[in-house]
This record gives sequence, C-alpha cells and structure tokens, in this order.
Amino acid sequence: MADYPATYYNPRAKENWPGVVFDPNKKAIIFVEDFNSLEGEILAIEKELGLTPKEAWETVKKRLQDLGIGAIIFIIDGGGSAITTGEKGHLEIPFKCEIQRATLLADQVGSIVIDIWKDTYANFPPTDADSITSATPPTISAAQKAQDSTLTGWTKTINEGDILAFNVDSCSTITRVVLVLKVKKVS
Repeated sequence: MADYPATYYNPRAKENWPGVVFDPNKKAIIFVEDFNSLEGEILAIEKELGLTPKEAWETVKKRLQDLGIGAIIFIIDGGGSAITTGEKGHLEIPFKCEIQRATLLADQVGSIVIDIWKDTYANFPPTDADSITSATPPTISAAQKAQDSTLTGWTKTINEGDILAFNVDSCSTITRVVLVLKVKKVS
C-alpha cells in the first residue's frame, strides 16, 4: 500500500504488550502490525475519496453512493435530415444496473419518441414485445430537450450482458438526438 501524507490520518504510536513478539500465524492475538495494516487501508480509502476525517457524514455518504452512478448513452443522427422511424441500433450492457432517469437532448426544437427494447444476448435481437418503457417512452414534444425520472411503468433493471435496442416511433424536425439513461450499478 502506498504511503499517504499524515494530513489525511495521523495514527497514534502503538506497541505490543511487553514480551509479546509478532507471529503472523497466531489468529487470536491482535498485533501492532495488524493495526498498521488497517491504518494503511483507511489512508487509501480517504485518499481515494478525497476527504479528510473531519468531513460530515452526509458528505461521505453521498460520495460513496455516487460511486455506482453511470450513464448509458445512445446517439441517433439523421445525417442532416429529420430522423426516420425504425430501429436505430443496439448496445450490450456489461454490468447490472437500475435505470434512474432518461434524458433526451436534440439539435433543434422538434418532437421525437424513442422506445427502448431489452432482451438477453441469447434471445438477440430484442423486439417491440421486449419494450421496457411501457406507455411512457422517452419523448420530446415541440421542445429541444426532455427528462423523466419517474419512469412510470418501466422495467428499470438491466442485467449484465442484456442487449438494448433503440427504436424511433416518431420524429419531426429533429436531425440529431442524444438519449442518456442515468443508471445505478447494482450487484
């Protein structure tokens, strides 16, 4: 483990009980070396999180929760013309996660509805019957952006290795759109 500055954690001096000699094979006795190892781990965690022991619990809790946040991003480009309807592509998701929010960002004011289909790799390709968006797919209506964190009726869980398909149900005016799914990685 790397040496970190004492500004993160300043341990007190410790010593073994008089006459006790460190023996890594003894499991019932705690030695100074065991504490030193734990302190090294504390230093590494504090360094990784970029915090000091004086920060508030809520700050530390938020940073730990944010470690599992990610994004699945899919871009649809009409090549200078309004995006046409139909299936636009697939993504394999390499980790288990839960969808928390869907965001659409368009190049100009217009309208678009994008359905998302999900299936296993074994059942590729996903079809309309595999829709995860229920009656509320990501939608821009006479605007340039839209965001939904309610996700009413959605199947939010994506398993490691699942394939997502992106299908444009309708579109007017928009020539390029980015779909961002904010996800929380889960075990």
